[in-house]
Amino acid sequence: METPADVLIYTDQLTGEAKHRGMLLSMSPLGYYEINIQTPGGPRRALFPISRTFVVATEVEESSTLATEIER
Repeated sequence: METPADVLIYTDQLTGEAKHRGMLLSMSPLGYYEINIQTPGGPRRALFPISRTFVVATEVEESSTLATEIER
């Protein structure tokens, strides 16, 4: 996934409604996603642990692009 990217953020499981909507800024080698999340007071910077967080791009990928990126 390229950064920055608009994402939906799930913090426990990949079911139901997304817990947050935000902008993925980076993926740290220290084990966290750096994301600006949307809150009623405006965007806030947050760090989410990679091991417990699912991020899903809001943009649909073209199937031809996706197929060429997979290495087997």
